[in-house]
Amino acid sequence: MHIAITTATAIVLTLNDGPLDIEIADDADEDVGFSPLHMLAAALATCTASVLSAYAETARLDSDNAQIIVEWDYVDDPHRVGAYRMDIRWPTELPEGRRKALCRAAEQCTVHATLSHSPTITTTVGA
Repeated sequence: MHIAITTATAIVLTLNDGPLDIEIADDADEDVGFSPLHMLAAALATCTASVLSAYAETARLDSDNAQIIVEWDYVDDPHRVGAYRMDIRWPTELPEGRRKALCRAAEQCTVHATLSHSPTITTTVGA
């Protein structure tokens, strides 16, 4: 898999057979770096990619070079990510039924479910 950081609030994951590599896109703003929020978006994208890869194998679809674009917006009170938009671009033309099935499969990702249903977070400080 390849992840390109394209802006301060977007990444593009491309499915391939190689190892995971992450880069700042050539056309990205020069002040863009790999932030914790890029990592969170990358977790969503890689989890979705693994579910889609499994679906594609079962459905006998070629997933090489499929792309998952994740963008997000911030909200305040408290400052946080308020919304994600995930656009899946399949490398071949798909009938409407397959597109809907891919969307349903993508929504089965554990990270997607975690972000959709806020977990409890407990923080402690050790001595």
